[in-house]
Amino acid sequence: MIDVFKTEIIEAEKSRTDLLKWKLIIVATLGAVGLGIDPEDSGSTSAVMSPILALSLIPLAATYVDLLCKHLQLRILVVSEFFQKCTPNEEIPGYFIDYEKFCGEKRRAFDLEDWAQVYSTVVLSVLVPLVAASRLRLCEGELWVIFASGSIGLLSSWLISQKVKILKAEITS
Repeated sequence: MIDVFKTEIIEAEKSRTDLLKWKLIIVATLGAVGLGIDPEDSGSTSAVMSPILALSLIPLAATYVDLLCKHLQLRILVVSEFFQKCTPNEEIPGYFIDYEKFCGEKRRAFDLEDWAQVYSTVVLSVLVPLVAASRLRLCEGELWVIFASGSIGLLSSWLISQKVKILKAEITS
C-alpha cells in the first residue's frame, strides 16, 4: 500500500516539474512569435502571427500552468496528510509517518518553488503588456487587449492563490 502512495507522490512531483519546464517553453515561444523574433535571422523582426494574440496568451498560459501545478501540489499534500494521520501498522511503518509529520512541520521549506511559480506569472503579467506597448506600435484596441490579458493574469494568479490557501486549510485541518 505504501508503495502506491510513494509512487503517486513521485509521479505528481515529476509532472509538476515537467509543467514548470513547459511554462518556460510556452512563454519563450509565445514571446518570440509575438515579438517577431526569427531564429534564422537575428536582425529580423517580422511577426509570424498577430503579435497581440501571441503576447496576450502569455499571462493566460502561465496562469493555466500554475493552476495545474497547484492541483498536483494539493494531491501531494493530501497523501502527506493521510500518512500524518495514520496509525503505524504492518503496511505503514512508524518511521514513514514520523517523516511525514516532520515534513508537515517544516512545510515552509518547500515554499520557494511556489514563490518562483506564482511570481513569475505575476512578473510576466506586468512586463508583457509593458514590453508590448513600448516595442510594438499598437492601436488603442490592441493596447486594451494586451493590458486586459495582463490584468486577467494578475487576477487569476491571486484567485488561484486564495483558493489554494482555502483548500490547504481544509486538507490540513
